[in-house]
Amino acid sequence: VPTPVSAPQGIAPGPDGSLWFTEFNANQIGRITISGSVTERPVPTAGGGPMRIAAGSDGNVWFTERGKNKIGRLTPGGGIAEFPIPTANAYPEGITAGADGNLWFAENSGQNIGRITTAGVITEFPLPETTRVFDIVGGPDGNLWFTEFDNNKIGRITPAGVITEFLIPTSGAGPYGITSGPD
Repeated sequence: VPTPVSAPQGIAPGPDGSLWFTEFNANQIGRITISGSVTERPVPTAGGGPMRIAAGSDGNVWFTERGKNKIGRLTPGGGIAEFPIPTANAYPEGITAGADGNLWFAENSGQNIGRITTAGVITEFPLPETTRVFDIVGGPDGNLWFTEFDNNKIGRITPAGVITEFLIPTSGAGPYGITSGPD
């Protein structure tokens, strides 16, 4: 990465065939082509602290701004739009594309799962208990699955906002990341 001490946090394939990544400390979004060429774009809000990144159904790249409580959208032409999260100090981390065409994100301290449409409209779904949610992924069932670090649970939310929780049998596991498996 050209910027020293940039602290890459998330990486995802983009709609253009390149890999896109966040640079938390440098407050930038990076792009690396298959041939290894790297470009960087600054996030407009100082201290945005981009964490995770995902390609959207709209052909744009979406990312969380943990430091400034926003969701960012990067267009193929390099334009960045930012959308404030209604809950103060939500500290968004994970973000993923849903089967419903929206982007879904995990609020680390907001006690919500968020959904943002490709037009930038945010809806928040409150969690049943206080916990930190770090990551979220779209499942093959069309639902979104997320980690509940403090409650030792995996949660599922339907596109309609219905939440179900599953306790992890190992006490104190503290789930952080999650991905959809091939099975």
